[in-house]
Amino acid sequence: MRLLVRIIAALTLLCTALGVLSQETSAQEIDFGKIDKFESLATGTLHVGAPPKTIVDDGERHVVILTIWDADAETKVYWRSPEGNVPRTTVIPGRGVQTFQTIGEFKLEAVGEPNHEVQYGYMLLGLKTQK
Repeated sequence: MRLLVRIIAALTLLCTALGVLSQETSAQEIDFGKIDKFESLATGTLHVGAPPKTIVDDGERHVVILTIWDADAETKVYWRSPEGNVPRTTVIPGRGVQTFQTIGEFKLEAVGEPNHEVQYGYMLLGLKTQK
């Protein structure tokens, strides 16, 4: 099962990175040996002016692999750092792929001119609880 999750994660990262060629990408360092389970894979559209879209709100440890494949607005990401459970905000200015390790909070919001939007996809993976 772990091998399958690693393969899925690697292929997803590879495929999404190819889809956003020539755009900036960044990621946190992830130890895939700490991944406990695959939780979900989804796509969506964020509209400027709409409330933030909640992806995670459960207090658990997760890895979120976020892909912005089309955007005429910025994507604001609200998340909690595993180091000290600190609230963070990251702004993604356009298309790209970014990986987050979070403790139980992950929300997305489109920011910019009215009638603009962001199209995204994500993979949500659960992390083992630390002992």
